[in-house]
Amino acid sequence: MNNDNNIVQNDGDNIDIAGYTLDIEMSNDYYSAFLIVDIFNENIKISAKEIEQVIEEKNIVHGIDYLMIEKIAQNPVEGKYIIASGKKHVNGKNAEIQYKFDVNTKLRPEENDDGSVDYKKMHLLKKVEKEESLAIKIPIVEGENGVTVTGKDIYAKKGKDVNFKIGKGVIISEDGLSLRAEYAGAISFENNKISISEILDLRKGVGVSTGNINFHGKVVIDGIVETGFEIIATDDIVINGIVEGATIISGGSIEISKGVQGNDTATIKCEKDFKARFVNGTNLTVGGDIDVDIIMHSTVACNGKLTANGKNGTVVGGEFTVKKGISAKIVGSEMGTQTILKIGIDNELLTNYKNAGEDSKKYSNEFRELVKDEKQLKKKIDDGNRNQLVMVKYKKILERMKEIKPLLDKATADVKEIRSQFESLKGSNLEADLVHPGTKINITNSFYNVKDKIERVMFTKQNGDIKIIGR
Repeated sequence: MNNDNNIVQNDGDNIDIAGYTLDIEMSNDYYSAFLIVDIFNENIKISAKEIEQVIEEKNIVHGIDYLMIEKIAQNPVEGKYIIASGKKHVNGKNAEIQYKFDVNTKLRPEENDDGSVDYKKMHLLKKVEKEESLAIKIPIVEGENGVTVTGKDIYAKKGKDVNFKIGKGVIISEDGLSLRAEYAGAISFENNKISISEILDLRKGVGVSTGNINFHGKVVIDGIVETGFEIIATDDIVINGIVEGATIISGGSIEISKGVQGNDTATIKCEKDFKARFVNGTNLTVGGDIDVDIIMHSTVACNGKLTANGKNGTVVGGEFTVKKGISAKIVGSEMGTQTILKIGIDNELLTNYKNAGEDSKKYSNEFRELVKDEKQLKKKIDDGNRNQLVMVKYKKILERMKEIKPLLDKATADVKEIRSQFESLKGSNLEADLVHPGTKINITNSFYNVKDKIERVMFTKQNGDIKIIGR
């Protein structure tokens, strides 16, 4: 096959021809095949058929570069040539949502290195303007299958799709790839769901210049809320300043960066959590937890837990009715200031329990009498007494039994449910580093009056009595 009488040798991997050798090298992924030409003598000739034979022996069937084969055959030059190229597979890409805001929208003070919190550095609400972009979706990219030079199909991984989760105040584009705000407001981001609550932003506090505030949505105030004014909002209220003797009512949480100097005229109510640096002279009603540094001379009703573990961590003076326990550094004062703590007590729950019990007893007694009367009349009817008076009375009894049965069932279920809620209050305790004399403790209607200073202690109820456990 070469000049003169050269001998052709074939060892299965390459073809040795006097004067040159041909060999095949595969890439690791089998998407490329290289022809390696080594030339030892001048004036050699290589035929395209010889090259094709080497390629065939390596089972290369896809993407063969026949033009390159002809080029090598016409002008043999030592080197390494790409002789075949497969089609590389391309894995699919997952769809991705890119949010245009910081997804951490929870309201909280910043924690310092020493564990204290800085109420001046608040993570306030994430504001958004009308029509502002909220998020975009990068669509799924479908994968492309590949083929090696040996003809093997390589299947690409498929991408996964992801969908927007949207709530009120969010508009999705027609192509489904972007979100924007329907109106100006505050972003709520929970479980990857975006909602917009309308927000009122007052930069100079609340007072004569604003009048009372009644707003459907969230309210953010920079400055002082002056004595005698009122703020009512259906959502969270955030005050970056001080509250004087004002009325603040929120359907969500209340966050006050400095505190409340209520002068015994402030009234604050919220359905969820309350946070402030200090509270003084305030009537405070909270549906969730209370987190403060100092709270004093106030009347407090809290359905969650009261925590005062800041730099001062003080609870002193007034009356505190707290459902799920109190944790503080200091309770009471050295002067023996009367501090009344009612723990694990839910007055509303007690009232509901009493009402449900009375209803259950009333409907049960009435239903029992109706059943008794129904049996007597039924016997008369079965014995043949079917006069009009008996039949009318019997019909009325059946109708009343039908009316009263669901009322009895509801009252019975309410009693059972409230009892389970009472069970959840067990374990509500008082924990403190220091408790001063003058502190009166009531844990689920068991009482203890502190007469001597006690340090590092937990007050808890066991077997009907309040026990003092060292910490």
